[in-house]
Amino acid sequence: MMTVDKIKELIGALYGVSLVDGFTIDETGSLKGRIAVVTGQDNANLEWDVEISPTYPFKAMSREPIHFQNKNLLDYPHIMQDGNLCMHPAEYENAESQFVNDLKQLKEWVEKYYVRGEKDAHYEHLVVNHYLIHEQYYTFCFAETQEDFTEGDYGVVHYAALPTGRKNDKPVINYVAQKFVSCMQVKKKELFCSISKFYQELRSFDGVYCLLSNIPSVYNKFIVENYDSIKGLFSQSQKNYIHSFVASHRGKYNFFPLFCGYRIPEGGVYWQAMMLFMDDLPIEPVRVGTGKNRLWFTDFRQGVIQWAETVDISYKYFFGRGAMPKELANKKMLIMGVGAIGSIVAETLTRCGAKNLTLYDIDNKEPGNVCRSAYPFYTGVIEKTLDMKSLLTQISPHVECASLKSIVDLVVKTYAAEHEDKSALAEFFDEFDVIFDCTTDNQLMRVMDSTGTKVQLVNFLITNYAQDLICAFSPNVTETVFFGIWLT
Repeated sequence: MMTVDKIKELIGALYGVSLVDGFTIDETGSLKGRIAVVTGQDNANLEWDVEISPTYPFKAMSREPIHFQNKNLLDYPHIMQDGNLCMHPAEYENAESQFVNDLKQLKEWVEKYYVRGEKDAHYEHLVVNHYLIHEQYYTFCFAETQEDFTEGDYGVVHYAALPTGRKNDKPVINYVAQKFVSCMQVKKKELFCSISKFYQELRSFDGVYCLLSNIPSVYNKFIVENYDSIKGLFSQSQKNYIHSFVASHRGKYNFFPLFCGYRIPEGGVYWQAMMLFMDDLPIEPVRVGTGKNRLWFTDFRQGVIQWAETVDISYKYFFGRGAMPKELANKKMLIMGVGAIGSIVAETLTRCGAKNLTLYDIDNKEPGNVCRSAYPFYTGVIEKTLDMKSLLTQISPHVECASLKSIVDLVVKTYAAEHEDKSALAEFFDEFDVIFDCTTDNQLMRVMDSTGTKVQLVNFLITNYAQDLICAFSPNVTETVFFGIWLT
């Protein structure tokens, strides 16, 4: 535990840091004081208010146990809106070692960003404070579109509702953007978000989008929080369109999102969404001129913007470093048998970024399957392929999931029994790039092995009592599997 005397001792022993105001303990048990860090610029020191939590050196509730604050440095990197320096120091169990390290990291920040004026090469998204809006939170997910937007674009954004969540003991109303319909030109243009058909086909609601002329930021890192600061980023055509949308949708919706887009350095458009409520709209008519020269325009009135949370779920961000190689993710895969092994294979491929899966199984999922498969109990008795498709589309908005009818097993084996030439079966299997055979059906395995298909066959099976897992790859899957069984 840190004490006032220990802080004074440690600061006194560290070059470049000095006490300005001695530390005291407040009513919460936190230690508060003021220090100065040497900058080397005409003996000018940079002063910081310091607050040390009673839990120091341990984090609590994901909150850093020490804060260095200077509200005059908002224009510098890693300084938050309240003036706190955002840093993630190495962790020490010993409070004294932690404190010395934290002070050294503070000195490093001063030297790098304040003295040398360096900027980070990578782009940081705007900081947005997510407050309650009518006693609940709103979140909108969006993905990159297949086509780019025209500068100054505006129109309708179609979005769908997702299940309601909770955080901080309050509801979270979740949505996902489906497509943007440009109304800038007489001929409307649809720009679809790159998400799966499942989400595109959910029931849609309408909102408005406008591609702004610049980033709606303060210090290029905090989002603007009032309408006076953002209205200059909308064109008059965009403001007028918002008014026309309100006029045509009044009585249909109680609220709608206004998606404000801006281009980011790494390419593409990022969207922030403000919530507009029909009974308290932030827009108003403005009269310009008099008599015959009188014109009416739409503009924003004064007020605080109610920002929703937005999340970019584009493929590259959704999977990030956890994605499988693109060459594999883009392959068309068939998983035959989605039981104990196949269901886990399907789930794992989906979580790693697979985009095109086809499922096949002849059985139903029952309560007894749940303990050894990737199925929920909640959905009860249901066809395995239907339950698995539902699960996979809930996991990823980027997977297209189809299924084969159970009669495929009968058709394949009947054809194999009646025809020596199995080229027609090979053509069927060749529609896929990879087939995972998890059926443990030896007869099906032999048929597939004998067709001469060009597809990559991967066979998974578990021996009796689940003692061993055998994995075989084409060609000669049958021979490999039985040799593996013999070895076990």
